[in-house]
Amino acid sequence: MLAKTEKHALDSAMLYIGSTRQYFVDNLIIESVQNIARKIHRPERSAAGPVLVKDKPWEHVPYFTVSSWRVVYDPAEEIFKCWYEDWMFTTPLAPGEDLHDHTTRPSRYLYACSQDGVHWEKPALGLVHENGESTNIVFGGEEFGSVHSGYVFFDRSAEQEDERYKIFFDHRVGGISRYEIASSADGINWRSWKELPRLGSFGPHLGDVLTISMDQHAKVYRINTRHPRMCDVPPNSGDPFPGTFNPPFYPEDFSRQNKRRIFQAMSSDFVNWSNLSPIVVPDDGLDNLEDSFYGMTQMPLGDLWIGFLHVFHMARNTMDVQLVYSRDGSNFQRIEPGQAWLSSGEEGSWDDCMVNVYGEPVQVGDDLYIYYGGSRNHHDWWIVGDREGLDVEEARDLEKVRYSLGLARMKRDRFVSLSAFTVREGIIVTRPFRATGDKLFINAICRPAGYIRVALAREDGSVLPGFEADHCRSFTGDGVEHQVTWTDAPALGGNGFLKLQFFLRDADLFSFEWRE
Repeated sequence: MLAKTEKHALDSAMLYIGSTRQYFVDNLIIESVQNIARKIHRPERSAAGPVLVKDKPWEHVPYFTVSSWRVVYDPAEEIFKCWYEDWMFTTPLAPGEDLHDHTTRPSRYLYACSQDGVHWEKPALGLVHENGESTNIVFGGEEFGSVHSGYVFFDRSAEQEDERYKIFFDHRVGGISRYEIASSADGINWRSWKELPRLGSFGPHLGDVLTISMDQHAKVYRINTRHPRMCDVPPNSGDPFPGTFNPPFYPEDFSRQNKRRIFQAMSSDFVNWSNLSPIVVPDDGLDNLEDSFYGMTQMPLGDLWIGFLHVFHMARNTMDVQLVYSRDGSNFQRIEPGQAWLSSGEEGSWDDCMVNVYGEPVQVGDDLYIYYGGSRNHHDWWIVGDREGLDVEEARDLEKVRYSLGLARMKRDRFVSLSAFTVREGIIVTRPFRATGDKLFINAICRPAGYIRVALAREDGSVLPGFEADHCRSFTGDGVEHQVTWTDAPALGGNGFLKLQFFLRDADLFSFEWRE
């Protein structure tokens, strides 16, 4: 799973792992395997349905789609918070009208909160009243202008209290559209910055999808977004092109690459950003002709990054989420290309057309709460369908348009495993590494007849006395941080480079780590 473009970046120094948890997303730590498969693990949706839906008289189209909502947990306040865009879309587009003209159909941001992450409320905040009723509207409005495509970033490194929350948003007012920044101490009362963001040579201008993450070691922000000119390519003038929502695509022609794709810029101050560079681009030999990459959220995972790639299937007008990973946060590789990690729901369900994971999951105990936007309507049929003459109900009836926020769960760090099955015992041998600590922990699942045993070896493969697999206390359960022990092992210390030999049957191994 190490692509050619990444192999040259590998180095033996990466095997000085210290106490950093090691995952099996790629082959970096693996020397050999036998009777072992790599397996993707998918989250389990809540059977109770969505946790946030349109249910207030002032809500128009709560836009739980890519680049329009965000959930975080605030440890200081011990509360879950959600912001979501409400698009005041009311009638079909007129001929020639730009769907991105938020002057006539503006957006604003609304707020919800939860004590447990499952049961949510939309508090009456007293900031904005509509028809005499106090609402949960916190940002944007008739006087301020439209707030679109806003990403709320919870900045744990903020030095000022009123900059704990930052929002990077598309401000549309008086015919002008540009990205701006605002900040807040609580996520409710926002203060706009006077200084505009500068994104390389494009200033405060971007496409309308973005997510933000931070490299905590380097204190560098990363923005994953769209290039404002990524679709500006000339079509063949003589070819048929009826002017539908999706433009024609030209396979194997890089000079006319116009599919949606992921670009990245970096900043140390949240204002001055580097030029945009493409980091995840559809592969014409691998991806379906209809597939484009709508946006991507990334989060740190040990000494690598995991990414949630939103794949837009243009012809079917649907969206799902696939996994990618990176060792440096910028050069990403695909995991099971074409296979959804989070797929749209079953036919007839509230999320049967589109799903997205717009923001990193929230850890709650040993679980990950994976919030996701979903819809029973398609991507753009409801917006431009009437103008294009599409024979679909959602183009004629806005009540058929429903975006909501759902919740899925999985145990933490369990995106990818190395797995053995029932008939043959599987063996995993790591490369020689240097670690810090003398206690070994694993994240693993054993099925009813399954087990995992571990041997500790020198770099030449010879097992250290007392650390043989036969002396290992077998793990037969389900634990995110099970400590591996041996019956009569001596104290471990000063052993230089070591290897681990895992012996497993009918089990999934997700990670290991050493601790003091």
